[in-house]
Amino acid sequence: MRVAITHTRYTDFGGVERTIASLVGRLLDGGHEVHYFCHFVDGEPPDGLNVHIIPNPLKPIRVLKVLSFDRWTERAIEAEGPFDLVHGWSKTSRQDLYTDGSGCLRDYQEYSIGRRGNPVVRSLMRLSPHQRAVESIERKRFTQPGVKVITMSRLVRDQILRRYGLPEDDVEVLYNGIEHGRFHADDKDRHRAEVRAELGLDPGAQVVLFLANDYDRKGLDTLLTAFARLATEGALPDAARIVVGGRERPRRETRFRELAAKLGVGERVSWIGPRRDPERLFAAADVFAVPTRFDAFGNVVLEAMASATPPIVSTAAGAVEVIDDGKTGVVLDDPDDAEELAGHIRTVLDPERGRAMGVAAADAAKAYTWDRYFDRTLAIYDEVAERKRAAAARG
Repeated sequence: MRVAITHTRYTDFGGVERTIASLVGRLLDGGHEVHYFCHFVDGEPPDGLNVHIIPNPLKPIRVLKVLSFDRWTERAIEAEGPFDLVHGWSKTSRQDLYTDGSGCLRDYQEYSIGRRGNPVVRSLMRLSPHQRAVESIERKRFTQPGVKVITMSRLVRDQILRRYGLPEDDVEVLYNGIEHGRFHADDKDRHRAEVRAELGLDPGAQVVLFLANDYDRKGLDTLLTAFARLATEGALPDAARIVVGGRERPRRETRFRELAAKLGVGERVSWIGPRRDPERLFAAADVFAVPTRFDAFGNVVLEAMASATPPIVSTAAGAVEVIDDGKTGVVLDDPDDAEELAGHIRTVLDPERGRAMGVAAADAAKAYTWDRYFDRTLAIYDEVAERKRAAAARG
């Protein structure tokens, strides 16, 4: 099969990006011809991958950056085509198959804009050229005849069906897989002591891990407030720590550091930045907490489970769908409720309860394999390509 894949970047850093890179590898190993259309490449792409760089001279202007990637990618695909299948992963309006890893714009706006206090500001932001461009692309994508959509969660599937009325069979939930050779419970014994030593943590300390990009959306402020509440109540030993990993803009990270200091826990937070060894971080942690305010899925939740690190995840994340509340992790009803989160952290940090939950989480995570994910993805490829050929034959 001759396949085109589109995303703004090719890299193995980030959940969605690692998924695409793994898919590319599977396709190449299967003998398919793969073309990748992106703005830039971070790292070394695999042998055999045809990379097409889409110019990005309009990057400083958000609306033009979005519109140009959509338009120029479509033109580049037409120039290199025909393809048996075009698989989109980013803000593009035309493809045969689209994997939605972000959800619908209006639902995202309920978090990102709806939290603004001034109604005039909210209205202006929704009407900004950038927001309107993104919504226009989304509308074209989901009203394009014959498009098939893969979503990472029922949360996103329900958004698309509610807003665009696609046939239910054309929007399929396919949960991500886990690299079980990389994330597994044995790492608790293998890496725990050495990683804690590297991070300057007490060997016996209770450690809460926050690992995410976009600290505000993922609820770091709620976590810091909950941790401070527990510390004030004397519910945590002095050696207990939060480890914050992930990528954030320096100015925004400074704001969260200032919040931690204001709450009196500044010295109890380790800021480690972006890391390429999440499996070792999970091994060092007792609980993984991401009280996200909006997340289509969140593959780190499955990775934490596979590592026997119980996750605490809010109902605003699609990944909550893979958690058996109270058994393989804990569900947070309100991502802004620091008191509720503090109670959940206290529960999971109980050594006996936490160990049992970690064992159950690792066992449940075994069902989520990349073989399952990619076998189904390739079956969908065959279905979509055949449908495309049949439509072409009909004229």
